[in-house]
Amino acid sequence: MISILANGNGRRCAGRSRALCAGAFLCLCLFGALSCARGDKGDPSPQETPDRPPVELRADVDRPAASTGESITFRITLDADPRASVSLPEVGSRIQGLRIVDMGEEGPKEVEGRLRRERWYRLEADLAGSYVLPDLKVPYLDADGKEGLAETTQIFVEIKPPEAQQGQGEKAADIREIKPLAEIRRPLPLRWILVSAGSLAAAAGFAAWLVRRRKRRQEAEVRMPPEETARRELASLAGSGLLEEGRLREYVFGLSLIFRRYLERKLAIPAAEQTTEEILASLRSADFLGEELRRMARSFLEETDPIKYRGLEPREPETDSWTTGLMGFIERAAALSTGQNMREAA
Repeated sequence: MISILANGNGRRCAGRSRALCAGAFLCLCLFGALSCARGDKGDPSPQETPDRPPVELRADVDRPAASTGESITFRITLDADPRASVSLPEVGSRIQGLRIVDMGEEGPKEVEGRLRRERWYRLEADLAGSYVLPDLKVPYLDADGKEGLAETTQIFVEIKPPEAQQGQGEKAADIREIKPLAEIRRPLPLRWILVSAGSLAAAAGFAAWLVRRRKRRQEAEVRMPPEETARRELASLAGSGLLEEGRLREYVFGLSLIFRRYLERKLAIPAAEQTTEEILASLRSADFLGEELRRMARSFLEETDPIKYRGLEPREPETDSWTTGLMGFIERAAALSTGQNMREAA
């Protein structure tokens, strides 16, 4: 009996010991989990570092010096918090003195919890010297809507002449100065001389022929009496076909011009350029004409002037009357002139 009780008590003690051990193990596990959680909180990740700005802007070149003909890569890098509002700047138009031979853009890609964008320009220079790549300023809004500014400084680049020209200014032995242009005088071929001389002679001969022809024509006109010249001009006007075509106004213009030219030759007055009143004044000084011819001249001029200057259209009977009157004036004036010449000769 006693041994049974002792065995029962031993089993109960053993059960309690196991329960205590299990409880202690659970407490240790819980304490370890809490310690890990605290450790994670106390060791912030790089992207959560409070000193890092929301937007970072960097500008650099792959090398600060190069020779003419060699390229330099100008790279702009923008690292930003995904919650920030910002854009990568375009600076191609601000690069002065260097040629942009190529360009490109990379990203965005995630790096350490931030978005990274890059833009690059491959540059070359034609002349040696110092060049300045511009500084950059990029405004942005952070996650809380606050404004900020990311910026870079200027970058200085040195371009050197090619290695062949980097000595002490001495020219290479195989490079010589270009000689100035030499004027090569070629003798003019004989055939061109002969052709030019022949052309000049022909031109001179043609000009001399024109002068002689004009002179002979003027001499013939001087020798021909004014009445004969007027008769020929009237015959030419009659054969022009103006009357047959009904162009009566042009025909009257021709009659008026023939009459004025006849007076110019007969009286040596500029009748073609004078007004009607000026012509009549000149006729009054020509005593050999007589009053009847002066009246005929006045009638002809005053009747044809409205056709010329007012745009009136003549009728065919009128043109016939003016033609007959002009021919009669010329014949009577010729007769009076012949009689006067005979009296003067007597």
